Amino acid sequence: MNYTLENVRAAFEKLGGLSIPMVHIAGSKGKGTVATLLAKIIELHGERVGLFTSPFIEDECEMVAVNGVNISSEDFERLKEKIVEIGPLLSVFEVQTLAAYEYFKEQNCELLVVECGLGGLHDATNVATQKALSILTHVELEHQEQLGDTLGEITRQKLGICRKGVPLMTGVQQVPEVFAEIEHSGYEVQIAPAFELGNHHPESVGLAASAADFLGYSMDSVIEEKLAHLLLPGRFEVAKRGSQVVILDGAHTYDSVQFVLEQVQDFTRREKLPEPHFGIHFLKDKNPDLWRLFPRQRSHWIELHDERAGLQPPDLSSASIPELLKEVPFVVFVGSFRLMKAVRQVL
Repeated sequence: MNYTLENVRAAFEKLGGLSIPMVHIAGSKGKGTVATLLAKIIELHGERVGLFTSPFIEDECEMVAVNGVNISSEDFERLKEKIVEIGPLLSVFEVQTLAAYEYFKEQNCELLVVECGLGGLHDATNVATQKALSILTHVELEHQEQLGDTLGEITRQKLGICRKGVPLMTGVQQVPEVFAEIEHSGYEVQIAPAFELGNHHPESVGLAASAADFLGYSMDSVIEEKLAHLLLPGRFEVAKRGSQVVILDGAHTYDSVQFVLEQVQDFTRREKLPEPHFGIHFLKDKNPDLWRLFPRQRSHWIELHDERAGLQPPDLSSASIPELLKEVPFVVFVGSFRLMKAVRQVL
């Protein structure tokens, strides 16, 4: 790691810190789903809960919400300006994080659910120390340049959100290397079982439900029904345009792509749809072989004009988003939230 939290921590302390208890979530995949489901469960119990997630798809105001209502652009701009005056050397994400924490204080939130941006130990969200629970979602090889070359090193970075005396929870499907690193760290861990609910990933639902139960917010049939139908943008998001079906999913790790492909198979069978075509794009810092998981004859590389855009695999045809939306009755877009934004703009 070539960076520290020195600047953001100094600004955070000038702002008076944050005394609201929070659930802090790190991991490679499922963080946003766990965070959103957990916040919704708490909200349905009548609590005032703040939610911070990243990245956003279309509008940065998606990152900050209180009881399901996003911050207004006016409030976000006002608070970001306040942060920049206090900490002029902060990154964009650090400014967004501190602005979110200030907003949650203004909104008198009783509990926060906060998703890490990258890693954990050196993530801007980690300046907050009033933690009620730490959650480690599924860990995979990712962001190796920043986090390390092995699962153990990556897990160590993500466990940087943990504090002695603060419970840690993780999913039952972690690989042995991750559990070994947790044990080596000395943290006691609670294992959350998987839980099937709607189109959400069972491991993510299990973590959200177990975390809620630990915090004193039990699930009942009414809450389960609401969660099952809760739309998570860019996470197996189904859009219907007349007879055409479009699915958007930002999956960008090996395991998450595998899960989406299984979901698509089940959905195709259940809805009696024709075989889908896939529009995919993986950013240049992701596993370069993810495209190989898709059926080659029905998969098309979508060009993105973005500084993080990946390179088109030589064995894959290209197509534009409008072409697929015009010509294919069932199309699934997978690969990144930047791709999700591009598809949404066309839709």
